Amino acid sequence: VNQTARIMPTRTLANFFLGSQLGSSTSNPVMSPTLTHLKVGYNEHYSFGIQQQFSPKTIFEIYYVGNHGVHLQATDDFNDPTPATGAVQARRPYQPWGTITMQSQDLGDTYQSLQSKIEHRTANGFSGLVSYTWSKFLQSNESPALGGNSGYEKTYSPFNTPQNLAMSGTYELPLGRGRMYLAKSPLAVDALLGGWQVQTIIVLRSGLPFNPVVGSDVANTGVGSQRPNLNPAGGSATFTKSLSKWFDPTRYVAAPALNYGQVRAFTLTSDMYRQYDASIFKNFALSGESILSFRAEIFNLPNTNSFNAPGATITSSGCCAVTSTSVPSRDIQFALKYNF
Repeated sequence: VNQTARIMPTRTLANFFLGSQLGSSTSNPVMSPTLTHLKVGYNEHYSFGIQQQFSPKTIFEIYYVGNHGVHLQATDDFNDPTPATGAVQARRPYQPWGTITMQSQDLGDTYQSLQSKIEHRTANGFSGLVSYTWSKFLQSNESPALGGNSGYEKTYSPFNTPQNLAMSGTYELPLGRGRMYLAKSPLAVDALLGGWQVQTIIVLRSGLPFNPVVGSDVANTGVGSQRPNLNPAGGSATFTKSLSKWFDPTRYVAAPALNYGQVRAFTLTSDMYRQYDASIFKNFALSGESILSFRAEIFNLPNTNSFNAPGATITSSGCCAVTSTSVPSRDIQFALKYNF
């Protein structure tokens, strides 16, 4: 809605937009409409599993877990012209509108996974948990970068992480009264050295998928991040992955002029994610049932790097270089808490 300065707003059907005409020479308005009658999106969940107890404290589980999403919220381009020469706006099907982004419900997804877990409950001062998931996450939706208004594809989800391993554990150090070492130590020694616990969390998982793209409007349709084609000649025989060249850009070529490229989405993956955290803590019992708690926590203990996806514009001189990390550098913090 546009309003010319210092004009009393007297909106009528004859002059609804007050001032600048809709789609005047200074404006090709954009719109983001939705259907009048919306379907109800839903998810179907299904699983089947087996549990086996190996000992009084150790349990193993393995499951098949699936999920199917139907009529999920998405956005679709609705006013892209077909590839051709000439100004993009003049060739849009619905004038005088610019881009029309329909709030649609044509996104569907499927998730299939094998999930396993082995858990050792606290015994002899130790408890631990190891879980591993192998999965595939697919989705189907409109992809304007693949074909404008009519570009649809079924491919990997941007959240697809096929391998996921997580391990955690707690160990009470065998020092102090009632323990293996220093079992008969004086109270002062027990208060200082006894009752310490260490914990760790380790997470390793596949990197996230990303798209190779071209840096120009090859199809001349106003759609950004268009896809390339696979290079019929293949890539470089001497290519070696590095932080400056995470993938081989010579495997791809820009589509011919006035055409969309056909490489599917999310066929490349970033660096794997690594998380190594640890902590050590102790409770000091004080008089009057009060407790003094000390904790030291170390995040990214070995200071190991995990990297985000690289720049993926194959026509850019800086293509394929990794420029950021997905986890922060080592961080150490201490805490002291008094409960009374």
